[in-house]
Amino acid sequence: MYPSNRFSPGWGMKVKDFIMRVRPKIVAIPALSGIMAPFLMVSLWAVASLLRPGYDQLTQYGSELGAGDNSVIMNANFLITGILIVSFSLGLLTSIRTGFWSRAGSIFIGLFGMGEIATAAFPCDPGCLLTNPQSLSQLVHNGIAAVAFTAIAVAPLLISVRLKRDKLWRSYQAYSLATGFAALGLFIAFSIAALYSLLYVGLLQRLFLAFPFLWIELMAIHLLAISKRRGT
Repeated sequence: MYPSNRFSPGWGMKVKDFIMRVRPKIVAIPALSGIMAPFLMVSLWAVASLLRPGYDQLTQYGSELGAGDNSVIMNANFLITGILIVSFSLGLLTSIRTGFWSRAGSIFIGLFGMGEIATAAFPCDPGCLLTNPQSLSQLVHNGIAAVAFTAIAVAPLLISVRLKRDKLWRSYQAYSLATGFAALGLFIAFSIAALYSLLYVGLLQRLFLAFPFLWIELMAIHLLAISKRRGT
């Protein structure tokens, strides 16, 4: 005889109940990743710069700390922060349900995270100069930076589109839109400074990155709050 009740409705309900109970805990992992990422980036960046005599926060790129003395600190920063941001992007992908635009924005955040990971493998030349000659690592680094920075500048704008349709996220629509415009404007200013070797390129890079990283922090805190409400 065959067990007729092996996949009974009661069994199916138990599986569904288990998934509903576990899902908030799974979502909490990307949320915590997004909360940790900005703090880790700022902390290790600060440590790496303090260990580099003569390093100027206003005129030098962050990537310059990924080559030379104590470069392992900044490269570890890129690697770990990148992994955390990829994890966070997966949380947004499953939490925000406004269709194509939220999915595209979440994917762009993940693309930025992957760019951070790749940056650890392809450090720039000393000084991160964009003039020839450039090593293969520098050329790859330039391409990674262009794609990753564009992705993180555009991501908040993409997510802001139709965000009001999601009742759990609608209060973040205006903030995401403002962050996107600010990040995009500062990214353009930073790109011009980099291309023309302007003096305060380091300052512009930090101002540009401050907006999306703060946005990631606040979105991650909200994602964690949502996961806790769904878990109760």
